[in-house]
Amino acid sequence: MPFSRLPLLALLAACLIPAHAQDASEPQDHRAGQVVNVHGTRDPDLLPYRTMLKGLDAYADHRGLAPAAPLRFKLMAATPAVSMAGVALRLEADNLSVVIPLADDDTFALARDKTAFDANADLVSNRKRSTVRWRPHIVTPGLPANVRRLGDLRLECEVRWAVEQDALPFMRRNLFKLAGGPCHSAMISVLYPTARPLAGILLQSGERSERLPLSEDRRRYTPPLHDSSWNDDTLLTFSYAREEQAAAPARNILSPSKLGERLDMGGNTAPQG
Repeated sequence: MPFSRLPLLALLAACLIPAHAQDASEPQDHRAGQVVNVHGTRDPDLLPYRTMLKGLDAYADHRGLAPAAPLRFKLMAATPAVSMAGVALRLEADNLSVVIPLADDDTFALARDKTAFDANADLVSNRKRSTVRWRPHIVTPGLPANVRRLGDLRLECEVRWAVEQDALPFMRRNLFKLAGGPCHSAMISVLYPTARPLAGILLQSGERSERLPLSEDRRRYTPPLHDSSWNDDTLLTFSYAREEQAAAPARNILSPSKLGERLDMGGNTAPQG
């Protein structure tokens, strides 16, 4: 799948995998002892372990963007038709098979393993190729479920770019690099999809705040990854379309003057939790 979108060059149209507002508490791995038949899946989805290690290197190099956030990855269905029930992950090579524990939210941690590196192992799921995808999952602990931190999103971008850049076509990869890279260039818009339709996103740093533009389908947004005027501690607060609709009947009983005040508040704040 494509990585990001360069508005000035149609050749570079692309986007990042979702960066949802998520619960910041680190999930507990729960499938370590599960017996999983990966070998029985025809054409399983895989990625070289050595390639994934480039993401670990990028995380270490750019850790200052999110110093309190652990590095995890998330498995996701490529389409809504793909079920994630019973999904499992292993490191596989000749004479090597190591279970990678998955948490309840299908996230996992990846450790450095010299044996897996030397064996040129693959990260293999029990799903057919191209039916599942992965993305970095970097969340600073303690944030509400509907809030993301900009530094976390920047670090996710660095990890993703480190892993996937070599798989891009030569021309696209080098155009991205000439532009400064997708995580640093004002010419490249990195789109983050969401699982639910959005009502709005408030970007806030101290007394400064701004509404982020949304895509037409209201399922994607573009955080200002390249804009250093927004520091890494800037927060993105998400409100969702269904929550806004549920609040509408209460708004209707207000007087016209109060209605305008409430709508303005609704446009610049988002419900917590």
